[in-house]
Amino acid sequence: MTKNNLHSHLAAISVALSLSFTLIPYQVKAQTQTRIQTATRETFEEALTIQFEPPDKGQPNETAGGATRGQCSLQQQNSNKSLTLLTPATQEGLTIAERPTFFFYVPQVSAQQAEFTLVSQDEEYAYQTNISFDSKGGVFKFQLPAEAPPLEVGKNYQWSVALICNQQERTEDIVVQGQIQRTETTPNLVAQLKSATPFQRAALYGKAGIWYDTVEALAELQIAEPNNSKLVTAWKQLLRSEYVKLDDIAQAPILYCCSIN
Repeated sequence: MTKNNLHSHLAAISVALSLSFTLIPYQVKAQTQTRIQTATRETFEEALTIQFEPPDKGQPNETAGGATRGQCSLQQQNSNKSLTLLTPATQEGLTIAERPTFFFYVPQVSAQQAEFTLVSQDEEYAYQTNISFDSKGGVFKFQLPAEAPPLEVGKNYQWSVALICNQQERTEDIVVQGQIQRTETTPNLVAQLKSATPFQRAALYGKAGIWYDTVEALAELQIAEPNNSKLVTAWKQLLRSEYVKLDDIAQAPILYCCSIN
């Protein structure tokens, strides 16, 4: 090879290497962005298909309050809705939490106080507190506080919310009640939850029939991003699903609750 040809060959190799090193970062960046976009789409698709599947089918619980009376008059625009607990339509709801979070819907009413009660079936456990909230209607979340005893695995509990319509006449309270049981997680579910995204955790809880943790996981996401239409859709689909049937309150806002008295 002549000297001039050698120089030309080396120059060509240099240009090729330069171009390849220039292109690699852009290719990696493009591939990374594609993976992120794909993962994001898959995550939202999972959120949109979160379903609650109860371990067993049973008779629907009574979770809606009766007609309002006395000082608990409903605001006109919400007169077709009543005090409602967010519980499954069949049997008791499950949780894996020692101190679970409870959700309940309160319409726009004149009452600004409610009584929360949690009692074990054998009556060995009892916790009760009054909670205050404004009259704005919506779905309120209430986490069992640290001073409340933890729930025991395998035990059945009854929880209730009573709107206090008249402090001097508690017979006018509107009361609704539901069931909860703490259960153990399987080793397989524990392993899946460790590497799961928040969306995936909600889906995993729902598939395992763990109601209260499903609701909490999805509600926290929607509270963090209230204008995310995909999360709003996922929430509505969960409440309207076959084993839940809370269509009437599926569009109600989720609000933080409450001050404990």
